[in-house]
Formats: sequence, structure tokens, C-alpha cells
Amino acid sequence: MRPRFLRVGSFILAADAALLVSASLAIILTNEPDPTTRVGRHLWAGALANTTVALLLFILAVGPVRRGERWALWAYGIPLFVYGLPMLVMDATYVGPAGRLGALGPQVLGLGLALVGLTLAGLGRSDRSRG
Repeated sequence: MRPRFLRVGSFILAADAALLVSASLAIILTNEPDPTTRVGRHLWAGALANTTVALLLFILAVGPVRRGERWALWAYGIPLFVYGLPMLVMDATYVGPAGRLGALGPQVLGLGLALVGLTLAGLGRSDRSRG
């Protein structure tokens, strides 16, 4: 049963990382915002940084997390608290009531999926990989 938990957990984490890219695609695949403006460049930088984090999380999920390496669970979890939770708080604080559900819903779902994936992967680690 443990290997199944590990496989399912790493699959959930990989899918969650892939979904994180969708937030950036709206910026990367369009001409908006205009990169010749200051705000446009900052939005592009944020989208590219978000894509980079998602790619690194995906690589962790399909590689070392799937193998049950403890350090990889921590490496996947740290961005959730350093990046994910502050973004959730910022959006909850600054997004108006009309757009709040659309902004916070995907974030809460993504963080929840990541916690489920990390829990399953942690439960699925074999005794010899616990060191």
C-alpha cells in the first residue's frame, strides 16, 4: 500500500505543479500586458518566475518525491509557505469582493491539493527511505 500512496501523492503534486503554470499562461501567451511599460514588465517577470517555480516543483514531484526522498518533500513544501500562502493573503487583502472567489478559489484548491499530495507521498515512503 505504501508504494501506491507514494505514486498517487507524487502524481497529485506533479498535476498541482502543472496547474500552477495556468496562471502564467494568460500573461505569457498574450500581448497583454505590454512589456514596454513598467507594470507590464513586472507582470511578465512574475509570470516567468511563477512558471519557473512550477517547473521546479514538477521536476521534484516526478523525480525525488516519487522515489520517496525526504529532502524532496521539504523542498516541495517550502514554496507553499514562502510563496503560496503570502500570495493567498495578499489576494484576500487586495482583491475586491467581486473578483475574490475567482482569485482565491484556484489558490485554495492548489494549496489543498499540494497538502494532500505531500501527505500521501509522506505516508508512502518506505522505511529504508526515511533516513
